[in-house]
Amino acid sequence: MRHILLSQPNFKIGNQTFEAYWLPYAVGCLWAYASQHDWVHDHYTVRDIVFRRSNISSYVHNLEPVDIAFFSVYMWNREYTHALAKAVKLKYPKCVIVYGGPEVPNPTPNSWLADHPWIDSVVLNEGEHPFVDILESVAEGNPVAQQYEGRRMTDLNVPSPYTTGVFDSIIEDNPHVQFNATIETNRGCPFSCTFCDWGSLTYSKIQKFPLDKVMAELDWVAHNAIEFITIADANFGVFYKRDMQITDRLIELQQNTGYPTVVNATWYKNSSEQVLEIVKKFAKSGLSRGMTLSMQSMDHTVLDVVKRKNMEISNLKHIFDQCNKQDIKSYTELILGLPHETYDTWCDGLCSVIEAGQHGAIETWLCQILINAELNTPQQKDEHGISTVTAYDYVTSNIDDDGIAETGEIVNATKYMSTEQMIEAYAYGWLIINFHCYGWSQVYTRLANQRGMSYREMYDNLIAHIKVNSGIVGTTYRDAVKTIEQFLRTGKGVPSGYNLPYKGQTVLHLHRDEVIKFVDSVFTKEYLNLNDDQHNDLKKYQHAFTTDPYATYPMPLHLSHNWPDVLLGQPLSPVEKKYNVDCLENNLSLDEYTMRLYARRRQGWGKSVIRI
Repeated sequence: MRHILLSQPNFKIGNQTFEAYWLPYAVGCLWAYASQHDWVHDHYTVRDIVFRRSNISSYVHNLEPVDIAFFSVYMWNREYTHALAKAVKLKYPKCVIVYGGPEVPNPTPNSWLADHPWIDSVVLNEGEHPFVDILESVAEGNPVAQQYEGRRMTDLNVPSPYTTGVFDSIIEDNPHVQFNATIETNRGCPFSCTFCDWGSLTYSKIQKFPLDKVMAELDWVAHNAIEFITIADANFGVFYKRDMQITDRLIELQQNTGYPTVVNATWYKNSSEQVLEIVKKFAKSGLSRGMTLSMQSMDHTVLDVVKRKNMEISNLKHIFDQCNKQDIKSYTELILGLPHETYDTWCDGLCSVIEAGQHGAIETWLCQILINAELNTPQQKDEHGISTVTAYDYVTSNIDDDGIAETGEIVNATKYMSTEQMIEAYAYGWLIINFHCYGWSQVYTRLANQRGMSYREMYDNLIAHIKVNSGIVGTTYRDAVKTIEQFLRTGKGVPSGYNLPYKGQTVLHLHRDEVIKFVDSVFTKEYLNLNDDQHNDLKKYQHAFTTDPYATYPMPLHLSHNWPDVLLGQPLSPVEKKYNVDCLENNLSLDEYTMRLYARRRQGWGKSVIRI
């Protein structure tokens, strides 16, 4: 009997109050697929499935002999995997080390293999068939090939790692852990964005898993009290009727069992009214954290060059309008550093997203050069003058007991934007996220925009005031600029660097009165063209719009104008109304409150819930 090690480690999720990990779905799929063959069970048993990042020295010291070790590798575990695989090979030199996953170059050059001498074989593309081929070769005493290329699976009626019990022992042996699950309802992506490796790795045609298999996996999730699942489709909602059936089952399971509690999905890139209907059901049930409307750039030239097509701006405005009116949370992602993006197109893009109606959440990402993305080719790098820096722990937070930082290549300059300009552009994103999306200036700017003032004009003015402010606002801004400058030049200094735009929000909330006073000094009655009564009344609404960590909620708000209606497009009229101002959650400690400023940003944490 030969022994197999399956490895797909990920970082711990959570804080001192809970511990959560992802079930290792990719390697689980491989073993479930192979297990349908009787000869596999005659020759092999799984020694262990690695799902967490633990101390490698201790783990390998206790690891009993293994004959084959399969490693699923992506950006969040590449460096850890290298260290673990080398340690396994050192202890068991005859162990066959096999790599697969998006971090294996496709095709794999000999130079890469020479730089990783502990690797015996690599698997490209979908891994189920090569996995069985490798097991068969070893069982027959034959050497493994240096490279296997998986063929595209068109029949996805394959065994599930959930319903076949692959993960049962992991759950039973770790009762204190909250496990998260990954669900695929289809494979493939019809888009070919040059910055992404999804379409290049899975081809363009979408293949569906049998619906009864998907439903059985959802039943397993509920039965095993899995709170959080992610639907790993590239475009959930693209098959409207089918995906609505899946949504209905999720809601039914939650109502009957309490699980899952949260479902995350990557929504169809060209989201439509039909997709919005699915999101409505998610939101009403409390399953969804928000509708993703990922634009990546708002500039047509940029989009053409990176081979991406967004929905028309009129459709985008309609989707945002429906979300705002029905209180459906949404968030929009943009990527800084794409080819042909300039400082001005970036700032204009941020403001045009607001103009379209995105007042909830905007997330800005630095462009990462993924190993199998078209943007990583020498031709693309040369054509666009792409310069990169090796960044440490950009998408990860090294809170586990392994001491190994994950690295990735981050764009820090192109021929269209110098590093200095990228720093300024990132700072403009910091401004929009912290002051518009978190609400500190949102009431003022939305009103002024309805009266003809552009968001670009207003936020250019606000950032100019922030740059010369000597108080907490200016200090917080300069700290953010200093940090991103260090990160873009050295790749160091920012654990979980992607959440840098939100780090200053805690400081602003703890100095709430000073922040409000500063914003009021910029948006004066003269600037907004309001009389004294209107301006004083509007200030009351703007001040109540952001939550106070020291206040007791709910509280009353008396207004003499219909400002909440005005922000939704109604004409201004003098009318006395009493509103109820509340917080998304009450009776929290200060630490719990500030932690949610990041963790629940997409749900509007930091902004008040104001209703009649």
